[in-house]
Amino acid sequence: MVLLARPCGADLLRNAAKVDATLEALCHHARIPPSHKPNRRGGYVTLPAGCGFGGGRTCPGSYANTAHNAPLVQAVLDNPAIQRVARYVNAGLQAYFPKLHLFYCNLLACILGDNPEIAQMFEGCCYSACHLNLHNASTVDHEDWYNILFGMCAVYSSGHFDHTRSGHFIAWSLGVVTQFPPACALYVPSACITHANTPIAGHEMCSSIAFFMSAGLARWYQNGYMSDKEYKERASVEQVQAWNASRAKLWEVGLELLQCD
Repeated sequence: MVLLARPCGADLLRNAAKVDATLEALCHHARIPPSHKPNRRGGYVTLPAGCGFGGGRTCPGSYANTAHNAPLVQAVLDNPAIQRVARYVNAGLQAYFPKLHLFYCNLLACILGDNPEIAQMFEGCCYSACHLNLHNASTVDHEDWYNILFGMCAVYSSGHFDHTRSGHFIAWSLGVVTQFPPACALYVPSACITHANTPIAGHEMCSSIAFFMSAGLARWYQNGYMSDKEYKERASVEQVQAWNASRAKLWEVGLELLQCD
């Protein structure tokens, strides 16, 4: 399932120009160390924001940037044009997947309530984190397996490129190829669908903001605010059996949350 949301109205399109300028300025001013290697999604520069759990963390926390880049990323998050994009993708998820949206909202509220040192990325947005993908963000085939399996990630397209010739979104698992114009948002279950987008021309610019919810946060909450390892070490045999049974039925939970009725 892939859903493309197109903005309506001149005001939203004017906002898109501000987003383009903000992300391009971040690309220009961010310092990428010489040791930087292409990420597994492609050779472009990406900077994280928000919070998650996994990758060696012992508890949920904010994604880290360098001392130079951190205030630049925060300035992007504080930008009204970027905040409007966050509310836009939040409204889209609420409109098309209301049960999943409520699940995200409740999960994020519980995580932030249990970890007051973590700041919410955007007010009025149910997603816990995003990646700021800069300037030439064309990706190779990949799945985002750290995200919630049945979740819908939102990707906002930004930049100046001919969307009829480049920047197409491909969902290989579904056999879907679609144009992905600037100033549009796309919703995709990125953890279970192999996806990519086609390269742009050398003179073009394509950035994006990928909003997501870490699966680790859901596991942390479901375990009573502890990791899988800690929970299984503390749990009784019966509790572990119930835990395994609930994990085996997660696909049923996901299907229910994706229904609109």
